[in-house]
Amino acid sequence: MIELRPATLETVRPLRLRALREDPDAFGSTLEREQDRPDADWDFWVRDSLIAFDGDTAVGMANLKVDGDHAQLFGMWVAPEARGRGVGELLVDALIARSGDRPITLCVAETAPAARRLYERLGFRPTGTTGTLRPDSPIRTHDLRR
Repeated sequence: MIELRPATLETVRPLRLRALREDPDAFGSTLEREQDRPDADWDFWVRDSLIAFDGDTAVGMANLKVDGDHAQLFGMWVAPEARGRGVGELLVDALIARSGDRPITLCVAETAPAARRLYERLGFRPTGTTGTLRPDSPIRTHDLRR
C-alpha cells in the first residue's frame, strides 16, 4: 500500500539523486549539479516535498512551491518499479489539495509523455508557453496550468 509522508533529508536527497540518475532528460537540473550540494541546500526540498512510500521504500516524490496566490509543482518523479500503480496521481492530488484555490503551474518535458497524460487527466492544460529543459539541452518543455 502506498503512503504519502513529508520529506526528510534522509528520504528526499537519495530519491532526488536517483531520479536525476535514472531519468536525466526529465528535469531542469542534473545529477552532477546536485550530488555535491551541502545539506543546507536541501532545505526547500525537505520543506516543500511529499514522498510516496511502498512500505519502507521511497518510490516517488513531488514538490509544491507556494508563492502568494500561485503555486508551482516540480521535481515530480515515480520510481520505475512503482509506475502504473497510482503513485503519481496520489502525489499530485495531495499537492493540489495543499495549494488551496491557487492556480498551479508545472513544466513537463516532451520526453515524458506519460507524465503529461497524467497531468492532463488531473485537469492541467497547456498554457502555450514552451522552453528548453536546460540551457544546454535540445529537449523542449511545455508549461501546463490547473
